[in-house]
Amino acid sequence: MAPPAAIGAWVKGADIALIGTGVNRLLETVMTASEIKRPQDLRGKKIGISRYGSLTDIILREGLRHYKLNPEKDVVILQVGGEAPRLAALKSGAVDGAMLSGDQRFQAEKLGFHVLIDFSKLPIDYPINGMVARRDFIRGQRELLKRFVRSWAEGIKIVKTDKEFSLRVLQKYLRVGDREILDKSYEQYKPVFEAVPYPEHKGVAFALSRLAESSPEAAKLKAEDFIDPSIVADLDREGFFKSLYSEKRGR
Repeated sequence: MAPPAAIGAWVKGADIALIGTGVNRLLETVMTASEIKRPQDLRGKKIGISRYGSLTDIILREGLRHYKLNPEKDVVILQVGGEAPRLAALKSGAVDGAMLSGDQRFQAEKLGFHVLIDFSKLPIDYPINGMVARRDFIRGQRELLKRFVRSWAEGIKIVKTDKEFSLRVLQKYLRVGDREILDKSYEQYKPVFEAVPYPEHKGVAFALSRLAESSPEAAKLKAEDFIDPSIVADLDREGFFKSLYSEKRGR
């Protein structure tokens, strides 16, 4: 899941921890029609996100602040749902801009919309794909978790090394048949997944600092207390990741 949502639950008392981070780089964009040329042109406009408190909501507000816009006053942020409903809302004119990534972003570009804000180019650190577990599960089911992380890492390795298989999987689950969009989606995803998915501290600290602005409980917490790198560290010490990417293992 997107770790920032889990951080919010942890701040409220959930006994959970981040045990691995697959992607530490923001891939979201704000897509708009071409007449909206600068982020400042979003003043008074409607922007579609998934839901309030989600990753799309949190980073949109951060990006707006980066461009000296007040997310509470200068724009209208609307809950629209998943990526496909957001693209549909953009196409219909129900929103002026939408948070989109991956294939939905590329589909929007083919329809004539453009990237107004590319969050991967902003100084915002956020883990967007990670593995979260209850702490009692981490303590009591370590071998099961290690097997799961091994499978996860093997999947990441396939993404990085087997394009045609990865494209078939993307086509199936994204339900996209356009080869150009599939190719662009794959080329975006391939380099960003971590080969050794240690849980990332910097993005967690950033998310926690933002939560602290509105949540007194968050101000008392430390990012390192939400992170448990022990599962990935065990596999690393055992040589699993080195073996996974070795020439011999890859044949």
